[in-house]
Amino acid sequence: MNRSILIAFIILVFILSSCQNGAFSQGEIDKEFPQDKQLLFFSDDDNIDREAVYYDALLDIRKEFPEEFENMRIITDNNNKSQYEVDIYPSLLVVKHEEIVVQIEGDVFTKEEIMKPVIDALSH
Repeated sequence: MNRSILIAFIILVFILSSCQNGAFSQGEIDKEFPQDKQLLFFSDDDNIDREAVYYDALLDIRKEFPEEFENMRIITDNNNKSQYEVDIYPSLLVVKHEEIVVQIEGDVFTKEEIMKPVIDALSH
């Protein structure tokens, strides 16, 4: 049972990480056109299995905030050229006017632990 769940999440991660359109793009924050709010997801390619809860929460957040989600950036540990220093992977940041308003990092057990603070930040 555990193995099939892990395989399902790994497949989901591969599908989501292969997206290169506006929904998931890699790189730094677009400083030429700064967004009011932006999601930054710091991913660790070596420990993708720890990120399943994050991806599950992000899919639900995408339904409620499609516009903010469109500007989301995924930054991997080997291409971390971000202005924000992140040492713990995975990490999810909500940035408003280049200031971190929410930072969730490391192992999280339920998607609600991610969704509540992120939804609160995106709603205000």
